[in-house]
Amino acid sequence: MKTKNALNIAMALIMGVIASPGLSAEFVFLAEDTLRKNRNELHSNQATDSMKLAYKRLIEEAELAMVDGPFSVTDKGMLPPSGSKNDYMSISPYWWPDESKEDGLPWIRHDGKTNPASKTNETDSRRIGHFTRSVRALALAYYFSEDEKYALRAIEYLRTWFVNSETKMNPNVNYGQGVPGRAEGRRGGIIDTRTLADRLLDSFAILSRSSNWTENDENQINQWYSEYLDWLIIDDLSGGPKGETAAKNNHGTWYDLQIASISYFLGNEPLAKQMVQKAKTRVDEQFEGDGSQPHEISRTRAYHYHYFSLDPLVGIAVIGDKLAMDLWRYENDKGGSLEKGIQLMADYHDPNADWPYTAKDKRRRVERMTPIYLKAGLALNKPEWVALATQTDFSPFTVEKNLAEVWAQRDVELLYAQQK
Repeated sequence: MKTKNALNIAMALIMGVIASPGLSAEFVFLAEDTLRKNRNELHSNQATDSMKLAYKRLIEEAELAMVDGPFSVTDKGMLPPSGSKNDYMSISPYWWPDESKEDGLPWIRHDGKTNPASKTNETDSRRIGHFTRSVRALALAYYFSEDEKYALRAIEYLRTWFVNSETKMNPNVNYGQGVPGRAEGRRGGIIDTRTLADRLLDSFAILSRSSNWTENDENQINQWYSEYLDWLIIDDLSGGPKGETAAKNNHGTWYDLQIASISYFLGNEPLAKQMVQKAKTRVDEQFEGDGSQPHEISRTRAYHYHYFSLDPLVGIAVIGDKLAMDLWRYENDKGGSLEKGIQLMADYHDPNADWPYTAKDKRRRVERMTPIYLKAGLALNKPEWVALATQTDFSPFTVEKNLAEVWAQRDVELLYAQQK
């Protein structure tokens, strides 16, 4: 799968990707002083009911995570085309057998209609999500409770996925989102592995404080992510001229977030800075002057995909803050910007307001936007956005049925700063 394009390889070398791993960065998206302040407040008489509820739900999720794993790509039923179950494999979710063909091949696409076959234990797409959310819950539960049992279990899961030779994932996504009759793997499969970046990198920073964390854990995980970063830059599916880097919609931005966050995590600040700078081209490509996103308007679930496209761009902006680079205020030739994109969503935060674009979402899950309002509101001095986040009622949601909303409340109450 590796490209022979000399220019690609030369660019990777220039950007410092092909190198031996160094020590990891402390935190990528989070700030330790904020976490410490929130932990102290949580365990004081200053803790609000909402903060206490967010913590209660964190522990509930962590207790479930204690018994859900460990997780390994080798647990899947299907065998990847490589013949190795250590290779990640998934089926593209919106593709279905062609009912007009006896064998159903090649499969055809129905946007927004998820094929249940793509979400079984025969492949890895559900497994990687379950793994990364479990480690994150355990790491955060360890940080806020200071109970070592959570760290011990999370580290066991990490060793299974990244370290043990029999069970670890090979650092590539060669067979992500394959489509029977069309492709063994597609560039869009790289979006499956976004959670290896946005959920796990700060989990490593937390777990490295545990007495159960070893130098070998540090070295092996750094090595794995260094090799994965090489693959993201060089492979045809990822960094090639027709790879995921060329995607104009949210797929391209999620790819950029993986590069930006992993390079920052590994201490490669020059590459991280290049990715923050590159994010300006995403603003150029994706936003109209009113903040709408034409690539996402065309989707059947336009509200969801407007949010889903903003999320990685905000993550890159947060990394930019750590590198003294301001992506928040960048404006394209049309007057479009990250700020305008967030304001559009704020204008329709009331779920009863009529969303002006395609509206096949069963319910606009407006609560998922609250961490974005909080981060952007603090960065851009928009107290009205901070209020949208902090005044949202999360009480109806449960760990069992509404994990995305539970995570949003956790971000707002425990993980990021608030104006108080």
